[in-house]
Amino acid sequence: MPVLENGAVFPLNRGKNRARVVYVSAIALKWAKTWQQTPQAIAAQLVETLEPLCCPNFTVKVTAAGIIEFELTDAGLAFWLQRLAQTKLPIPESQILSPVVCADRLFPIQYSHARCCSLLRMAHRDRLISIAQPDVATAPEIWSLTAPNPIPWVDEGVRLRLVHPAERNLISQLITVLDNLAPAIVNCGHEKPINYLKLANNLSAAFQTFYSQCRIWGEVKIETPKLAQARLGLVLATQSFLRFMLEELLNTVAPLEL
Repeated sequence: MPVLENGAVFPLNRGKNRARVVYVSAIALKWAKTWQQTPQAIAAQLVETLEPLCCPNFTVKVTAAGIIEFELTDAGLAFWLQRLAQTKLPIPESQILSPVVCADRLFPIQYSHARCCSLLRMAHRDRLISIAQPDVATAPEIWSLTAPNPIPWVDEGVRLRLVHPAERNLISQLITVLDNLAPAIVNCGHEKPINYLKLANNLSAAFQTFYSQCRIWGEVKIETPKLAQARLGLVLATQSFLRFMLEELLNTVAPLEL
């Protein structure tokens, strides 16, 4: 959330377009009456302050209605994905475990996690990627990737390689999980009940669609190996999130294989 000079934080809402990562703020509309200015004028003043702080990770603009839009750039998204793939999630201080869930409802999530682990180990064996400790007995908090480092998320023109609808939907689901968990992780005091099972199921379903539609081996590995590595980066991030939700939030095991 952007922070103003007086330390005030104004909230952002996620846009509905799954193909873009956009957050919007209607704060200028809220302040228009108090400041006795048009929302567009207030928004323009805010953007003038925020734009240098957000560049190069976000572009900031004002819509005709006075709504402020923050769109994650390809460079910003690549930076975020790299952090996501190689940084473990902190356990919330005020952690609230999900109620006990029957095994049948957890199986699809556990299957997706095991499939992620299988893909990562296979890619290590095929030298598409290099994992520091590939032969662990239990799912690690994070699989340490030694190569490629960084993952080639963007091409030479700094455009994200991951443009397939299934790739974008998986990225969107990862962001949704993080957005929902962020208040508890940073302990900002604005927590609301979270349906961890639903979050995990949605991420699992997005991964299964990605896995069925976006190839990593075969022609992709031979002709566009960097795309294959970027897709493996998505697998790495997904595995990390699924493990975190299974073990830390749903109070169950995250199997390496099934």
